Amino acid sequence: MTAVLEPDDTVIVATAEDLTIAIENALRRAGCTFDELAEQARDGYFDSLRARLAWSAVGDLYRGRVGATV
Repeated sequence: MTAVLEPDDTVIVATAEDLTIAIENALRRAGCTFDELAEQARDGYFDSLRARLAWSAVGDLYRGRVGATV
């Protein structure tokens, strides 16, 4: 989970569902699947700036997926 501290000391914690939605949105914007994005990262060449930004945002979550090969 990810937590964010707001200026008024309120702590907002991201749920697993929040992370799933964030991943889906990043992949939709990048125009690829998580596996395709991981392959681009492995090759060191991203199809677009959006793909590179998506990997920067959600790439660390890839290894935790069931059946992930990266």
